[in-house]
Amino acid sequence: MRKKVKDKNISLNQDIINLKGDNEYLKFCGITTTDRTQLFASNIKWLYLLELTNNLDFIATSILGGDLDKMLLKSENNEEEKCQFFEKNKIIYVIYGKFPDKKGKWVLEQMAKYFSDVIRHKDISNLSNLDKYDLEKKFKGNLLFILNEYLQLQDVFSDQEIPYVEDWLRLDYVGLSSMSIGVISLLLDDEDRLNVKVPGEFEDQAEEFEMKESLLTAKVEAIAANTLGNTGAYPRWIAVKLGFQNYRFLTFKKYRNDYFLSCLSEGNLKKIDILETQLEPILNNGVDTPFSGNLRPFNKLKSQLKDLIKNVVERKFS
Repeated sequence: MRKKVKDKNISLNQDIINLKGDNEYLKFCGITTTDRTQLFASNIKWLYLLELTNNLDFIATSILGGDLDKMLLKSENNEEEKCQFFEKNKIIYVIYGKFPDKKGKWVLEQMAKYFSDVIRHKDISNLSNLDKYDLEKKFKGNLLFILNEYLQLQDVFSDQEIPYVEDWLRLDYVGLSSMSIGVISLLLDDEDRLNVKVPGEFEDQAEEFEMKESLLTAKVEAIAANTLGNTGAYPRWIAVKLGFQNYRFLTFKKYRNDYFLSCLSEGNLKKIDILETQLEPILNNGVDTPFSGNLRPFNKLKSQLKDLIKNVVERKFS
């Protein structure tokens, strides 16, 4: 039998919707299409998350070759919150707050179920203002029902994490930036697992590879800067699902003097601390002083990083 929980007065006008004391809550539920048509936002304060969702989805499907899954945000006071995503029929559903993965997945799947009923027989790319108002009004009622059901099903959900299949983390890219300026770009993907395409013709492969590094760094920095600027928190990691329990990650770590380390990897996210720890002795020589605009010292660090990673078999950290 499921545990009966006393009904609570849930309002979508609240900045924080408490679902289980202070340990589980939602700040935002939103819906957008893969072609960037914004369809629903529970709280206009976090409307930016729909644009961010589309930007992350583009990175996930094009360069990272998977489906956008989760993003962990870390504030200046080390508070952790996350966004979880779900795509169905070219519509992306997103929730933002603090909640276990399995509960988040349930909410997203319920959102998709009820929203598909609301938009049945409608051309969502050409909605009139009246259609948009009617759609929002109907789905708000559905969302309140979903959240009240969430409260009733507390003992049904398991908070136990699903274990990763792999016991290693393979590193494909390392970047170091300061104030959104890339100072180190190191692409290690020699099998072109990352689908980084650059336009134009090049004199040699080295020039093309350098352009790939620059393009990838620009995209990674844009994600980090836009997220920090609009949410006040930086993305500790963004997870992209490649297959069953198979993930690719874009991770960030903040260092002193406003430096950020970014890594693209695949495997077991729990190994990221091991990877970062092995890179830090070299990085510490670069982040000890604020960036002055001189890239020459960082060229040496890039070479040292490349040599270090070469000595790790298949770039796998375990």
